[in-house]
Amino acid sequence: MCRLSRQSVGFAWAMALVVVGGAGPLRGDDDDDLAEVRAEPARAQMAVQHQRFQINESNIDRWVYGNETRGGDSLFLVSGLKQKIDEIGNACELSQMQKAKLSLAGQGDIQRFVSRVDDLRSKCQAGLATQGEFRALSQSAQSLRAEYEQGLFESGSLFRKTLVSSLRPKQTARYEQVDRERRAYRYRARVELAVAQLDAILALSDEQRGRLVQLILDKTRPPRRFGQFDRFVVLVQISRLPDETLAKVIEPVQQRLLRKELATARRMMPTLKRQGVIFDEGSDSTDEANAALHRKQYERPRD
Repeated sequence: MCRLSRQSVGFAWAMALVVVGGAGPLRGDDDDDLAEVRAEPARAQMAVQHQRFQINESNIDRWVYGNETRGGDSLFLVSGLKQKIDEIGNACELSQMQKAKLSLAGQGDIQRFVSRVDDLRSKCQAGLATQGEFRALSQSAQSLRAEYEQGLFESGSLFRKTLVSSLRPKQTARYEQVDRERRAYRYRARVELAVAQLDAILALSDEQRGRLVQLILDKTRPPRRFGQFDRFVVLVQISRLPDETLAKVIEPVQQRLLRKELATARRMMPTLKRQGVIFDEGSDSTDEANAALHRKQYERPRD
């Protein structure tokens, strides 16, 4: 079994360039030498285009599920569904009929997802892929990976549609409250991680770290979905804060360093919006109730 990574692919391409580049020695200081030199890049590019990459089903499983074992075989997704139903059931006092409906809907989401992974896996039967085929498989796997990380039972899923239609009004209100609290708690963890990473660049004091975390929580909103882009969601929203707001927490020199770091994150905005994980322009600030939720329920006393 041959496992591929960006490093291994890059190495393969580099080797192709080296091998082909050494195939045509220069003959002297005449006009033909220039033609020979110009021919080398074309030969190298042709060699890369005709290169074949070893690929099999394990590549797809690793790209989609990461370090997990194959999702359909390990029952990992099924156990996640049961855990989610139990959490909602405890919070909203679901009836057995409601739980059965959610279980059936969730199994449908799992079956649909696993089927899409199987379809992608079936394209690896040949064992060898061209550069274009390899890139297409990788991109399709990345799309499935993003969906897997965000959760199969979120907005647009059969599970979510069944949940919305089957909850009674009081249950709906309770679920929305619990969901806001869960997302706020998870977002705080993402914000604290982002600030810790920025600390390596800005050299923040303990007081600055705490104040910056709370400022971000008060002035930004959790993403619609959590997943592989969470760090960029936080950084993009920081980049939208006015300079005078940030100046209340960090020094001018630190602010200049921060703006350079945030410029890279802002280039991720189109991707974030396509993934549905960033809020629209002009709607990033939380309302007072959401800010109060962070302060009251999730602010931890600092030593």
